Amino acid sequence: MAEFEKATRPEPTEEPGRYTVLLDEQWSIGPKLHGGYLLAVLARAARDAVAVQRPEHTCPQAVTGTFLQAPEPGPASLEVTVLRLGRGASQLRVRLDQGGPAVEAACVLGPAATPSPHDVEPAPPELTPFDDCPRSPSSTDDGRGSLPIMDVVDTRLDPRTTGFLRGAPSGEGRISGWAALDSGEPWTTEGLLVVLDVLPPATFDMGVLGWSPTMSLSAHVVADPAPGPLRVTQWVEHAGADRMHESCRVWDPAGRLVGHAHQLAAIRR
Repeated sequence: MAEFEKATRPEPTEEPGRYTVLLDEQWSIGPKLHGGYLLAVLARAARDAVAVQRPEHTCPQAVTGTFLQAPEPGPASLEVTVLRLGRGASQLRVRLDQGGPAVEAACVLGPAATPSPHDVEPAPPELTPFDDCPRSPSSTDDGRGSLPIMDVVDTRLDPRTTGFLRGAPSGEGRISGWAALDSGEPWTTEGLLVVLDVLPPATFDMGVLGWSPTMSLSAHVVADPAPGPLRVTQWVEHAGADRMHESCRVWDPAGRLVGHAHQLAAIRR
């Protein structure tokens, strides 16, 4: 069930606003399900909940998730509360439960934006071309353990930002690269929630290689991405003894900024 659409699909129950979902183990980092994947699952349920009354509200313009505990691959339930159905945007709250609350998100849904001559945005960074970047493996021998998500997301780090793999981090706290779906599916606006969390923690580039579980992730989707590999850059805003603040930006092949995110994560040294 590697395909993104299947892996995130909620199944409605007879009770309005309640869904079931089968969380796919392939979308994991080590033994833990990927945070961006979980947000995509919640955003899919939110879209389904407004599909009849607001069918044009297909884009998760803002999703802020709080991670209470790490759910296991397998069955889980979703509860969607519609807070407001507006003409331009709908606001919802979604909770994923698995033996208790696991993830809760506040969602703003609306139409996907179209390019405009009035758009003002940062230019994409210059990266080593996609085909010249090695694909990230799903298993490693450097202490990071298994990375099953790398079998479904073709992630390629720019070698100029991977000194940490050679024991020589730059100290800048910045990692960049590319992301494409292994299935060949085009990225959707909900798929951007995965891309905005798919790179390794940028603290790796500061020599801090421990696990960094996400505590809160706020992702903003700007536009529906054009087909093709997406350009991603992620950097540390602040890193302390046991917490870090990290930012991420994503551009599509047309050079448009299509998403950005900020997260609070723990640092496990």
